[in-house]
Parts: sequence; C-alpha cells; structure tokens
Amino acid sequence: MQAARVRLPVGVYKAFERGSEGEALFRQVTSDLSIEEREYFSFCFYDKEEGIRHWLYNDKKILKQLKNLPQEFSFEVKFYPTTPTTIVDDHARYYVFLQLRRDILTGRLPATADTHALHGSFVVEMTIKCIKCYFFF
Repeated sequence: MQAARVRLPVGVYKAFERGSEGEALFRQVTSDLSIEEREYFSFCFYDKEEGIRHWLYNDKKILKQLKNLPQEFSFEVKFYPTTPTTIVDDHARYYVFLQLRRDILTGRLPATADTHALHGSFVVEMTIKCIKCYFFF
C-alpha cells in the first residue's frame, strides 16, 4: 500500500497509509485528529490542470476516483453547520473554525460585516475554551 499525503486543517501535510477505499483513510485521519463528529468533513483532491475541486467518495475505490492524479488529498469541511455552536466535539468545532477562517480570508466564502463579527465571537469563544483546557487539565 502506498501512503497518501493529506493536508490537515492546520495547513501541514501528513502521510497516512492509504486503503483501497476512502473510508479507511477517513477513519485514520479523523482518529488522528480526535474528531468524533465526522459528518461535517470529507477529503477532496484538486485537478491541477483545470483547478477543479473534487470530493472523494468514501465508499468507492480511491484509485478509480483519482484517474492518474497524485495521491494528495485535503481534509476539509464539506458541510458547514447552520449553527457552529451546536457542534459538541471541541476538536470538530476547532477544525470547522479553521476552515471557515481560511475560506473567508481567501474569498472562497464571501462574508458581510455581521458575519465577520460573528466569526470573531467564535474566535474568542475558542480561545477561552483552549485557555481553560490548558490551565485546568
């Protein structure tokens, strides 16, 4: 088995053992990131020639989906929750926040001033939770 190169939400790449289907790789990555609420996330890969993003289907063979593209994936949010505060898993909420921030900064997700203010409140909430976890555990 070849290793798959996966870009994690924090922006770094990590190699994972690639199974024949996407579900095996997905379980490895979500386990490594300690994500329990997995339904918001998926892998995508980019067609370098056309610059198009394609989502990887977990129930299909990886090689058939790639069609001679390099085995390089990006672990991203596929479905944004309507209210991020309903996400119970702190790790999942953090990675959704990172993706949301990156999408707003790059212009992939246009945002109004109200959305920026709401996003800022999520940053403060996440920072306070991280500080509490650091000092009290």
